[in-house]
Amino acid sequence: MTCLSEHDKFSAMNIPFYPNTGDGTHCWQAALKMALKVFEPDRDYSYDELDTISAKLPGKWTWPTAAMLWLLKRGYDVRLIEESDYRALADRGEAYILEKCGEEVGRTQIAMSEMKQEVIFAREFAVTAPLEVRLPTIKDFQQFLKDGSIIICNINAACLAGQAGYSGHFVVVCEMGEKDVLLHDPGLPPRPWLTVTRKVFEAALGYPTKHEKNLLAIKLSAKVPQKAS
Repeated sequence: MTCLSEHDKFSAMNIPFYPNTGDGTHCWQAALKMALKVFEPDRDYSYDELDTISAKLPGKWTWPTAAMLWLLKRGYDVRLIEESDYRALADRGEAYILEKCGEEVGRTQIAMSEMKQEVIFAREFAVTAPLEVRLPTIKDFQQFLKDGSIIICNINAACLAGQAGYSGHFVVVCEMGEKDVLLHDPGLPPRPWLTVTRKVFEAALGYPTKHEKNLLAIKLSAKVPQKAS
């Protein structure tokens, strides 16, 4: 039985939903599109535009770093809470990923990424990073939702589906109840307004260990231009 109130559900309905594309590698772009539509309702970003904004490469997963830098330059308030060291990533590249994430997650991330590109973005992000190096708490989620931020998290999609293994994936957290979490899951398959238990969500968020938990909160802090730059 869900613990989300009817008010919570109604609030979540104000976040538009967009699905992943057929190739299954655009969950970040779909999540970003949801956030941008909330704050720029008159602007419709295409997936091609979002690919450019996020430095998406064909067939590869997307790290959020390039898009976070773009959001900051565009006048957004970006708050990232996770136990990551972007300076170490810039300096050590793959070795840092393997040390932090372990073999299973690290090797998969490396295989599905263009690490030379990510090192460049990490070096820039480390200078101006709106990063709190700690584990996000449930209170963090609740507070950011209360202040109107859109929350995007990187999770293990396999955990969310009750399966073994690892598949990096982005979801939008719409509401955080005492026992349940309401998500926009871009898929595949796409699942808007998906309710999962907090136990399942936290297992997917903190995989392979709790030290992988993360929270990205996006909120408009200034008037943005009408066209993307």
